[in-house]
Amino acid sequence: MALPVLGAVVAAGFVVSALQSALRQSDPTVSVVPRLLAAGGALLIFGGWMMAVLSGFVVRLWSSVPEMMR
Repeated sequence: MALPVLGAVVAAGFVVSALQSALRQSDPTVSVVPRLLAAGGALLIFGGWMMAVLSGFVVRLWSSVPEMMR
């Protein structure tokens, strides 16, 4: 479930790192904002799917509790 968000953050970090090395800039605060925006965008795009998967897992988990107690 975390793969879309982590993938977006890693991709944004890679792009910002490549741009910083090309421009010879080493300010660490510049790379934080694009990563936060990438994480927010990924949550907006994939958040519904992530919640559907998580809620389906919780429903299946709670419905199988009586079987686990046997």
